[in-house]
Amino acid sequence: MISGMKQHPIFAVMLREAERIKHNPAYRFLLFGGPLVGIMLLFFIFHQGVAKKLPVAVVDQDNSALSIKVSNALNASSDVAIVEIVEDMFQAEELLKQSVVDAIVLLPKGLEKNVFQGIQAPVPVYINGTNVTVAGVVQRSVVTTLGTLSGGVQLKKLMLAGKNQEQAMARVVPVDIQKHILFNPYSNYGYFLNSAMLYFTLFLFAFMSSVYTFGNELKRGTGLNLLETGNNSVRLAIAGKLFPYSLIFSGFAMVIAFLLYKVEGMPLKGSFTILFAGQFITIVAYQLLGLMFVALTKNMRLSLSVGSAYIMMGITFSGLTFPMEGMPRLVRIITSVFPFTWWEKLFISQSLRGAPVQEALPYICYILIFMLLGVASFKMYKRTLGDSKYWGKS
Repeated sequence: MISGMKQHPIFAVMLREAERIKHNPAYRFLLFGGPLVGIMLLFFIFHQGVAKKLPVAVVDQDNSALSIKVSNALNASSDVAIVEIVEDMFQAEELLKQSVVDAIVLLPKGLEKNVFQGIQAPVPVYINGTNVTVAGVVQRSVVTTLGTLSGGVQLKKLMLAGKNQEQAMARVVPVDIQKHILFNPYSNYGYFLNSAMLYFTLFLFAFMSSVYTFGNELKRGTGLNLLETGNNSVRLAIAGKLFPYSLIFSGFAMVIAFLLYKVEGMPLKGSFTILFAGQFITIVAYQLLGLMFVALTKNMRLSLSVGSAYIMMGITFSGLTFPMEGMPRLVRIITSVFPFTWWEKLFISQSLRGAPVQEALPYICYILIFMLLGVASFKMYKRTLGDSKYWGKS
């Protein structure tokens, strides 16, 4: 039986590809080193999940018991940490310009006096908005802390005026908003950044390795040998070349799943079978797209350049950090030409939201369309392999 397998064209192409991987370090990097380093590096970068102890400066011009209480309350927050307490606003501005701190909280002179006299006492907050994520975390933390302190002062004054705690609370918070954050209650950045970036890294190497291995047949002029090994069937030749890569990248996909669900504790509310099937067809889709780029450009270097731009635009337009609803209509249409867009929708629906399987099926169908585009380029690639004018070009 094993002897029969060795005689099968697909197995012969697989052995041929294994020899190439064994003797070419570029293959080994694209297949092992690059994905492993990228996945582990990204995992440890976002492993904490939530930004904590972002540096803040406090300008205390009041030097009162209340200003000290405000500073202590801010420092007690898990999101920010007071690294400097100064009396000079210009000094604090220099710290902000030098990126030593991400925000300045100004406690003006007369703060305590105005509060106890019932006069409105504004507390200016200056936030560095160059990093939207950091600015959002700092703003939320500072506003929440100051709002809590303000409410506590009002509550105490109302109770001293004769109101009971329930009446005083109703005056302080007349409308009680009950906020329920669904699917990612801890606002954990790792749940969507880590999952997206880890899989994007995997798909990137699946695409680039496909471009390299198919383009290398043209560069080295070994296309006729590939077809001969595959019994002159381009389908068998491509299947044999892709099989070891698909198998290894599927193994990396399982490593990512282990890191996300077992190590990081990310929730899995939907079907893992659907997720695994989705990630496998997305890997194959990117591999076949790599083949398509080689078939269209007939040049490995050009296909690597154009393909890299295409891949990077995929995460830019996926709606990961900027919602698609806020994009112009034309851009929303463009987002559909990237498999990663549909993979991200599939992943979120099955992992975080636990949506019905029926919701995932359209996303899988969209990804399959990209596979069909790659399959449609088989004949073009076969003609290119047999045309000597495309051999030897980098």
